[in-house]
This record gives sequence, C-alpha cells and structure tokens, in this order.
Amino acid sequence: MSSGEEKKGSGGLSGYDLHIIAADRVFYSGRCESMIIPAYDGQKEILAHHEAMLIAVEEGQMRFRPAGAAAWQEAVVGKGFVQIFNNRVTLLVETAERPEEIDVARAREAKERAQEQLRQKQSIQEYYHTSASLARAMSRLKAAGKIRV
Repeated sequence: MSSGEEKKGSGGLSGYDLHIIAADRVFYSGRCESMIIPAYDGQKEILAHHEAMLIAVEEGQMRFRPAGAAAWQEAVVGKGFVQIFNNRVTLLVETAERPEEIDVARAREAKERAQEQLRQKQSIQEYYHTSASLARAMSRLKAAGKIRV
C-alpha cells in the first residue's frame, strides 16, 4: 500500500459506509476508514472510494478501522461476499464473531471432531465439509488467542 493510499483512507470524513451483516444479526453499521477481508486469493484491503466490485469472502479473520478510531476491530467471519459500490461497502457473511464472543471450549471440540473425521475414510463431499469445519474451528481459536496456528 502506498503512502498516498494510506492518506486517502485516514481522514475523518474520507471513509465510507460499512455494513457487516451475518445470518443472525447486523454485526456493524457505520463509517469506516479501512477493512481487510479474507478472500480466496489472499487478503484484500478496502479503502474509501474503492472501485466498484464484488468479492467472494473466505472463512477467516477480518479487521476494520471505524472512522476516527485509532484501533482496529477484529472478527472471525464465515463465507460470504462483499459488495463495493458508490463508497458503500456491504459485507454479507454466514457468521461474524468478535474474539471475546468465541466459546473456546466449543471451538476446541469442533477442531478435535474434525481432525478425527479427517482420519476416517470419507466421500469427497464429506472431506470438503470436514475440511471447512476444521478451518472454521482453527480461525475461531486463533482469533480467541488460545492457540498458535
């Protein structure tokens, strides 16, 4: 990211409208200066006045900096997509959780269950489902800061 891009996204009113919507709730709605999402081909940063596009979002950790805030806010998101249009960004995902909302014991159990299922013979479809479950559990545990991945 060039220094010109950093300046463009760091002004008080130079941000954009951000709406993060999970299947069960509106996770965040407000002004934002920058957001970094996990995409299929790597992380993508979205700044103010970004080109209009639609991006597929992979399960993993995302972060965003609300307008006027010095600190980044972090979350673990499920699969979904982000729409960028006219300085408005909408992130639609299956799940969105803050690190403090994660039930670490449940995430550990899901990780162990998925690892055990991967050791057993499965169909291709079951294998992909189990791999996704393991990835989700690992992302949740990493965000909760309880293990190193």
